[in-house]
Amino acid sequence: MFKSRIISAGYDKYGNPRYSISIPKEVVEKMKHLHGREVIVHVIVPDSW
Repeated sequence: MFKSRIISAGYDKYGNPRYSISIPKEVVEKMKHLHGREVIVHVIVPDSW
């Protein structure tokens, strides 16, 4: 588990916005085998938002 921000990744060819999640460096090596695979992401928005 790690904390991250959802950031804008531009637009697709149809003009729809795209988003991405930055992954901390210390987690990247552990997650390299997931590159290109479909994953499920559970998002929790803090109450103070």
